[in-house]
Amino acid sequence: MIRGPVIGEVWTTRKAPGLSGRKLVLVAVRADSQLTGRVVVAIDTLDARTGEEVTVSFGSGARNVIAPGPDNREVLADAAVSVLVDGEE
Repeated sequence: MIRGPVIGEVWTTRKAPGLSGRKLVLVAVRADSQLTGRVVVAIDTLDARTGEEVTVSFGSGARNVIAPGPDNREVLADAAVSVLVDGEE
């Protein structure tokens, strides 16, 4: 899992059938409270807005965010927004 701000949205003309109707966002990767310069593309499951801090799950974690359960092997996803971060203590 990584954490960072949403910095934009990916606009597409066509998507693979498993991605139809899904919004893709760009998330800047943060490590030790600093942006690293890396950016990931993630399926937005929570309607995140530009500037909002999110966590992104990868691999089977991303598939479980989109379709919880053992039968999600057909889900086409490697990264998905899993949490909108409100703050930290």
